[in-house]
Amino acid sequence: MKKFLNISLLTLLAISALTLGSCKNEVDEIFDDDAVTRLEEAKARFTDILTSNGGKWQMEYFANGDEPGYIYVMTFHTDGSVVISGKNKWIGGLSGNTGSVAYGSETSLWDVITDNGPVLSFNSYNKYFHLFADPADIYEGKEDEPDETGRGHEGDYEFDLMKYSNDTLYISGKKYGRSMIMTRLDESINDEVYMNEVVAMADSFFHKKIPQVYINLPNGVRWIVKNGSTSILKMFREGDDEITQSETHNIIITHDGLSFMNPLTLDGYVIQNFVRQPDGSLLCRDDNQTTMTADELSKFFGITTLSWNLDQTSLGGVYADYIPAIKSQFTSFGKYNLSTIQIAYVSAMERFSITFNAKKQNNTYTPTFYFTMEPVGDEQVKFHFDAEGNTQGEQFADKCPALRTMVQALDNTTFDLSANSLLAPLTMKLAENSSSSDYMYWKLQ
Repeated sequence: MKKFLNISLLTLLAISALTLGSCKNEVDEIFDDDAVTRLEEAKARFTDILTSNGGKWQMEYFANGDEPGYIYVMTFHTDGSVVISGKNKWIGGLSGNTGSVAYGSETSLWDVITDNGPVLSFNSYNKYFHLFADPADIYEGKEDEPDETGRGHEGDYEFDLMKYSNDTLYISGKKYGRSMIMTRLDESINDEVYMNEVVAMADSFFHKKIPQVYINLPNGVRWIVKNGSTSILKMFREGDDEITQSETHNIIITHDGLSFMNPLTLDGYVIQNFVRQPDGSLLCRDDNQTTMTADELSKFFGITTLSWNLDQTSLGGVYADYIPAIKSQFTSFGKYNLSTIQIAYVSAMERFSITFNAKKQNNTYTPTFYFTMEPVGDEQVKFHFDAEGNTQGEQFADKCPALRTMVQALDNTTFDLSANSLLAPLTMKLAENSSSSDYMYWKLQ
């Protein structure tokens, strides 16, 4: 009886094991089928997203953390082709113009494949895009001095499709894992015109002659930003030591603003994406409070390392009368032609100067008047002329009285300042505080 029970028990266990094993296989098959189905559905969904509404997208592409990001315009077609357009110095280098920014556009192939999730794959070589994934040596400067690492830019050409929301695709490089975004564009956009506008936007943000700009946090703390024109920003908290406490961060200039490759935490504030405002400043869209600007206009106009040229075509009121009179008197005096009028700082005099540059063949005629510049608030300056150091200018003024008339008008006059941009004030308007119709425009040189 005991043997029978043991045998029966063994039999039941065997039957149970077989039954459970059979059930497990059925469950695995069900989940395998569901996983395959879900992947196929995701693949079809992202394929439709990429090709719908004209299929045109902006990709904010980062190859690595040591160089700027690059904008590409991509148009995906249902036949598996994609037009990829870009404009950067590496495209210029393909034609032998090392360091020269150039535009390029080429059609290649794309697909959405599955590999533990949907993956956007650019699966045929596109010379303007795959150059960042090519392991060839990089020639940053001279052709005989390559970066012989054999790694190239370490860029991706396949991307995990992470999420789609509000016409934005969130992607991640499959090999190097860098997070990037793609934003839908209107299908009517011309690729080359759009890329030209992106490059022009970079110039409107940062100018190589502007020494520094600022990130202005909501708590009143400012971070100094240098090297903006390189898109590799050197940053440090105002008051900190630049050498020992600075950070380096790369950015990408977009059609509408700029973004850091990774989110930054500055004094407790997390920032990454900035949008250009009508006044030319940048507003952080992550908190809608942090801004990026240059110095206050009164301080900026008085930076001693900068010089300004008068725009002789943009004058109002009395200044529209002074300049033609000066030109006429220069011509009458000695057939000199007035070329430029410049404001600059003269270290030897510890003052600013306004110089009227006139030429006649190989001769130059440069009456100069020295003055001090007094900031009056954030958006006003006042000029103070005196006799010290102005002997030369006064001698010429005896022959060209319009010079003295203009200098006397500038003396002890308060000017209201406005600029084309609070981030890159390359053009400054000076309008008399007591008479706004009397104004001049000065351009940064």
